[in-house]
Amino acid sequence: MNPSAAPAPSATAARQGRTHSGRPATAGLLAGTLAFVAYLPGLGRSLDFDSAETVGRFVRPGPPWAVFREQAVFNNHPLFSFLEQLVRVVTGRSDAAAMRVLPILCGALAVGVLTWFVARRHGLAAGLAAGAVLACNPTFVHLSRAVRGYSLLTLCAIVATIVVAEDRRADVVADADADAVKGATRPQWRRWSGPLYVAAASVGLATHLYMLPVLAAHVGVLLARGEFDDRWRRRFLWTAGLAGCAYAGMADAMLHATAAHGRVFRAGMPWQVATMVTGGGWASLALAPLVGVGAWVVLRGSRGARGAAVALAVVLVLLWAGLRSAALEDRFFVWLVPGAAYLVGVAVARIRAGALLAAGSVVLAAASAVSVAPGYTADPTGYRAAAAVLLAVRAAGETGCVAGSTGVQPMLAYLDPGVDFTAVTDPAGLDRCDVLVVATWWPTTADWFAQDRRVIDAAEARYSHRLVIGPGDRALVLSDGPLPAF
Repeated sequence: MNPSAAPAPSATAARQGRTHSGRPATAGLLAGTLAFVAYLPGLGRSLDFDSAETVGRFVRPGPPWAVFREQAVFNNHPLFSFLEQLVRVVTGRSDAAAMRVLPILCGALAVGVLTWFVARRHGLAAGLAAGAVLACNPTFVHLSRAVRGYSLLTLCAIVATIVVAEDRRADVVADADADAVKGATRPQWRRWSGPLYVAAASVGLATHLYMLPVLAAHVGVLLARGEFDDRWRRRFLWTAGLAGCAYAGMADAMLHATAAHGRVFRAGMPWQVATMVTGGGWASLALAPLVGVGAWVVLRGSRGARGAAVALAVVLVLLWAGLRSAALEDRFFVWLVPGAAYLVGVAVARIRAGALLAAGSVVLAAASAVSVAPGYTADPTGYRAAAAVLLAVRAAGETGCVAGSTGVQPMLAYLDPGVDFTAVTDPAGLDRCDVLVVATWWPTTADWFAQDRRVIDAAEARYSHRLVIGPGDRALVLSDGPLPAF
């Protein structure tokens, strides 16, 4: 999110803002509620690979604090996994529907908070436009409906950025309108801004390390405004200390994973991120002019915004051209989507006709999120059906196996290894299998899939019966004879 500071309002503007303070809150509540309802269809559909790995490796096993001791490359979002563990403990459920409620709630809260903030600063039309742009962004929609920590990361980035943007503004309002604010706004903001920032920033960082660029942008704001004082240094130290506790037990594994990943310069990554942030396809073409206008207005009018832009640009270039990780994905930058949405709100506030362009972009993005993104209401994978096959095989007294190390991961979300299935990571292990399930039947020649590929090739040559199940990412079932009913 763009951590800019708006120009200081006058005392009259401050009084007017308080007079209409209920309208932005109502708009935020309405936008968040609509987003929550819109994200619910298909709540119980099967899990995608990353979500299945999260549930199978980090949620179903207990106790809850164990999530802070294990990592699988970078797929464990520690604090998010811990919160999902609490959902499992409280509800007694770890099925897909139960696990999806938390990320959907975080996504809806992100939409609501952003709508409220932009409406409060720039008017209702701007707030609703910004909230709609965020709520309908296809990547944000997909990640908010997956059992992953990206919507929690985005929510924390929004809240922490608002604290930075409002911190100076609250003091200016208090000074400009001391009679109205004395004893209320300034002391109250002083009391809660620090703990709120530390909570949001540390939760975001403990969820995903890509909260670090957001914090770098905050530092850029404060340095540009000349406000990087002891108060803020303490906040950043508290954030680093609290978030560091989440990674202390897995730091060694993450360092080894970083070293193991190849270095690849992905020249197209900036373009991929830019199109992801603006909705992709025709939606990007409609939204890009508004983002550009909003950026021009904000950067021209705010020294803090310019500081944030410089700091963010430096960090992003280091991640892209310096780190060059083969694991870098555009979804890691989903927290930029509310920043683009904020800029759209600013543009709509300045150019009323921009609301029509924003509306067109929202419609295009929403259509893409619902109809193009696979599995909005249908199963995106065949994992659940594959699990049903293995349970039927076990009930028939036969031995069901799962091929490959990558195939085992999604099955852990549905079944217990050693009880419901046997893992096979070498062709020799096929001798003990009556039925083999290839859960991750991926058409890839990548080196990391070579071991699984050997098992799959040997199994396809060995078994005479072949069944393909599931939509989206399909699973393959191989056996010597007809399968038991399932």
